[in-house]
This record gives sequence, C-alpha cells and structure tokens, in this order.
Amino acid sequence: MESMTRQLNEIITQYEKKDYGAAEKLVDQLILSHPDFHRGQFLKAVILEETGRAGDAEPHYEKSGNRYTLWSRLAVQLHDVDPQRALKYYERVTTSDPQNNVLWFGLGDLYEKMGRPDDARKCYQNLSPVKEILSKIFIPLGFMIFLLSGAIAMIQRGETGLAVVVVAASLFCVFWLKRDAGKTIQMAIKHYKAGTQRAG
Repeated sequence: MESMTRQLNEIITQYEKKDYGAAEKLVDQLILSHPDFHRGQFLKAVILEETGRAGDAEPHYEKSGNRYTLWSRLAVQLHDVDPQRALKYYERVTTSDPQNNVLWFGLGDLYEKMGRPDDARKCYQNLSPVKEILSKIFIPLGFMIFLLSGAIAMIQRGETGLAVVVVAASLFCVFWLKRDAGKTIQMAIKHYKAGTQRAG
C-alpha cells in the first residue's frame, strides 16, 4: 500500500509539471501492478485526454469509478497550481453537479483571479449559502452546545470522568467549525454581493 501511494504521488507530481511522458510511464506501471486501482485508471484517462487522445481515455474513465467526483478533486488540486487546467474541470463538473456550492465557489474564485468578474459573479449567484450555513455552522454549533450541556449535567451528577469524554468530543465540533465556517461566511458574502450587483 505504501509503495502504491508513493507511486501515485510521483505520478501526480509529474502530471502537475505537465511532464506527460514521465507521468504516463509511471501510471502504466501502476496499472500493470494494480489494474483495479481506480485512481490509476483515472489519471491514465486524464493524461490521454489532455494529450489529444480522448477516444483512448474513455475505457480508463469507465474503470475509474465516479469520474465526476475525481474531476472535482482534480479541479481543486489544480486550482493554484495550474488555473487553466483547473478551469476546464471546474466548468465540466459544475455543469454535471449544479448544486455543489464548493465547486461554484472555487470556479468563481478562479474567474476572479483571471480577471473575469462577470463570470465570477454568475458563479457566486449560483451559490446556496443557506444550505452551507446550516450544514457547516448551525449543525456543528448546535451539536457542540448539546454535548456541553450534557457534560454540565453529568458534572452536576458527579459523573466527572464521563463528562471529560463528552467535552473532548465537543472539541471535534470546534475543529469542524474552524475548518468550514470561514469559507461558508465567504460564500455568503460573495453570494450577497453578486445579488446586489445584479440588482444594481
């Protein structure tokens, strides 16, 4: 498993540098030893497609599992490394998954960095911040309050040991909030500004 992970990381490194020859040679070796490894099949398909062999890519995409999820991850991975290539995959997956706020936000951010404010605004208008606020802020916050309330009740009953475990569990909610709340607030602000500009 460690060897396979190392091979995969090396393939991705060569792919990001657009050294398609080296990347394809490595991915062929990976597929030869692990033909059912879906990420290997996916990367082979991507390399074939990006080097003008889209017809040969399809059989590998068929073996890669959910190509839309993998395209989404690839878009995010390339976001800062290679915006032009990232753009291709963002545009592809937002068409197939128009309810995905993370993808619309990423595509909008990319358009902004490329000096395309009108396209960015359209992406931000497609965001549904209420959904994100509920799932990324209110739910973990509510769960944390629930756990802390339970811990207080346990302490009052003298169940200190169990209360410590519950408080520790509530810390995961803090990490959850710290990880997701900032981006969620950014989404809400971008969506609001895009709506204001359209109204204006």
